[in-house]
Amino acid sequence: GIEYRKVGEFFDPLDRKPGPPLLTEFLEKRPREVWEALERILPKDEALRGELQFDDEWHWVARLTNPENSGVLDQATLEVSGELETFKQMMEEAAAAQQFKKAEYFKRVQNQLRTRDLLGFLGTHNVLPKYGFPTDVVELKTNHLVTIGVAKDIDLSRGLKIAISEFAPGAEVVAAKKVWRSVGVRRLPDKEWPPYGYAICEACHRFNYAPGKPPSTCACGASLEKAGHQGIFIVPENGFVAASDVRNPGESPPQRMYAGRVHFASYRLPGEQGNSPGSEVEPPMVLDRDFTVPVWKRYSRYGWLAVVNRGFGGGFGICSTCGYAEPVTFGQRRRKRSTHVNPLTGKECRGVMESRYLGHMFMTDVLEISFEVAFENQSEILSVLYALLEGASDALGISQNDIDGTFYYYSPAGESPSFVLFDSVPGGAGHTKRIFESLRPTVEAALSRMERCECGEDTSSYECLRNYRNQWAHDLLKRGAAMKVLREVLK
Repeated sequence: GIEYRKVGEFFDPLDRKPGPPLLTEFLEKRPREVWEALERILPKDEALRGELQFDDEWHWVARLTNPENSGVLDQATLEVSGELETFKQMMEEAAAAQQFKKAEYFKRVQNQLRTRDLLGFLGTHNVLPKYGFPTDVVELKTNHLVTIGVAKDIDLSRGLKIAISEFAPGAEVVAAKKVWRSVGVRRLPDKEWPPYGYAICEACHRFNYAPGKPPSTCACGASLEKAGHQGIFIVPENGFVAASDVRNPGESPPQRMYAGRVHFASYRLPGEQGNSPGSEVEPPMVLDRDFTVPVWKRYSRYGWLAVVNRGFGGGFGICSTCGYAEPVTFGQRRRKRSTHVNPLTGKECRGVMESRYLGHMFMTDVLEISFEVAFENQSEILSVLYALLEGASDALGISQNDIDGTFYYYSPAGESPSFVLFDSVPGGAGHTKRIFESLRPTVEAALSRMERCECGEDTSSYECLRNYRNQWAHDLLKRGAAMKVLREVLK
């Protein structure tokens, strides 16, 4: 048999047959051992088996791979081949222009894409079940600090969504009674982080991204040329590196670095460009008849979201040679070259410093809700969003850490916003589907919590709307604004 461990080996091998057609050939034979294994592990619940399309005709295979190339494995194949082709083209264009260093850079980007862990990639892209699956996990590397006794014994690992904040260069974390400071983004030999351009639409608030450079037009049709939030980010999928100057905890708290809020990107399968309205991926909005005011909602397992850490606003200066990195501070000139210490070897390095943001894109279960009521400003929108999350926690017993939310406009601003609630658990845990099925109790619990709180109506507290994750919005959250809208929805 052939063993595939890396993304490149499976999807675009240089010396063997690709994995997807081999898997398709295998499944076309309807192997008995696969059927028996699925029969053994799947619950006997007929509704669940119906939803999974597990039947004598093997209909579930079409959701994985089919002649129309619309299965999740087909789309993952298209994503890999598309990104490899994009960066290969950039490499060839640079070589033709005799920009050989740039061409070598894009060759290393392709190496990075090819050597990604295959099982993690398949989990991230919904080909394999992901709930509880250890994908998108990176570490703050400490075991190179041989003179510090506990360095080799601690395991500082986080999911990427959290790691781009907690482990960002300049940030500090406490472990084993020591304060560890991140001082680099880990580079691997002959590999380079793929650069992704992004822009957040000022009209609809969608997150738009593409390999290489920011897209020029949003999915809503608005121009992104002058978007306030745009730039180039990398996904630090190899982790981060700790500095050697470890200190004992003292009176000063550890330095923290906060990523921006999570933004909604699109409904899509991996490899698809844009949305596919009306499908299982982007189902139509349905009217919730438990309300007298029009309330529209939809649930999808294929919501793409993204978060970017811009540091103090100017991103991070990252050495393209050794990975040393530091946040760009206000007023600091962007130095192309700086003398610094290689965080792994401790030797002097004079590599080129590139300015980059840190980002992470992920797919999870999402619930989109739209209330046909008037919203006066962003303060009202955010107050209702976080009230809904608190209501879901109270009504359905969902941990506040397991769900989060954002908002966007389905079409350019002017209509009611769409609230997007999503599972923070990797790959989704079904929480948003429960909220979809119990939306009225969720809204009622949200209003009840707002009415119980004793803080001023023109402000908020940790008893009603505030929490650790929405610190960036604390000044905008107003209990009275949330009550006003929720009462109108429930009238």
